[in-house]
Amino acid sequence: MRIALLLFLLALPVTALAQDCGADSATRIRQAYAQLPAGTLPEHGQMRIDATQGVCRVWPADTSLTLMAVPLLGEWQEDGSYRDGDLDLLVVDTTTLRPRATVRLPGAMSSDAVRIEGVSLDTARYRLSADVRAFGVRISRSGSSQPNPFSDTRLQLFVLDKDRLTPVTGQIVMNLFSGEWDTRCTGEFNDVERTLEVEPPPAQGFATLRVRERITGIINREDAAGQCVEDRHTLPVKHYTLQPKGRSYPLPEAITASF
Repeated sequence: MRIALLLFLLALPVTALAQDCGADSATRIRQAYAQLPAGTLPEHGQMRIDATQGVCRVWPADTSLTLMAVPLLGEWQEDGSYRDGDLDLLVVDTTTLRPRATVRLPGAMSSDAVRIEGVSLDTARYRLSADVRAFGVRISRSGSSQPNPFSDTRLQLFVLDKDRLTPVTGQIVMNLFSGEWDTRCTGEFNDVERTLEVEPPPAQGFATLRVRERITGIINREDAAGQCVEDRHTLPVKHYTLQPKGRSYPLPEAITASF
C-alpha cells in the first residue's frame, strides 16, 4: 500500500503536491501583515489590502516557508471603467507567519477595459541553480468587449535572496486568446499556449529557460445549411531560448506582456 501511494504521489505534477492554506488563507494573510514592521512596505494610500482575494501556499522547495500574493485594490471609478491595484508578495515562516521577505508590484492588479480575473502562485520546480529555486506568480485577465474577446495569463518568476524577493523575469504571456466576430458565428480567433521549462543548471550561473509555443487559428463560418462550423489550424511549434544575464532573464518581445 505504501509503495502504491508513493508511486501515485510521484506521478502527480509538482503543483498538485503544493499545500494551499485552505479556508484559513485570509486569516493567515492578516496575521502575517500584523507582524510586518512599520515601513516594510510603502504606504498604500487609498488602496486597501484584500486578504479574501489573496492566495497562500506552502512552498514545496522549502516547506518551512509559505508564499503569499495579496491584492491591494482601490475604488472603481464612478463609471466602472478603471480601478487601481497593486500586488504584494510575501514569504513568511510557515509556523509563525512572521514575514521573511516582501515586495510590492505597482499596478499589477489594475483593471480597465481589461480586468483582472485572479492571481495564483506557481510552485513548479523552477531550479535555476544548485541552491536557487524560483517561484512564479500568474495573473489572469479578460476583456470586456463581446465582439473582440480577449483573455491572457501572465507568469513572472521570483527568487528569495536572503531577506529580499527579486524578479528574475518580466511578465511572460503564457496563454492568450483573442479575436473578432459578429457575436453570432462568423469570426476569426487566435489561441496561444506556452509552456516554460528549465534546463539542468550549469556548474556556475543560472540555468537556461525554454519557452514552447503553440498557436491555433480558429475560423468560424456559416455553412450552406446555415450551421455554424469551426475550422482549426495549428501552426508549427516554436521555441524561445532564454539565456540568463547575471541573475535575470531578458525576454524577447514576442512573449513579453505589452500592457
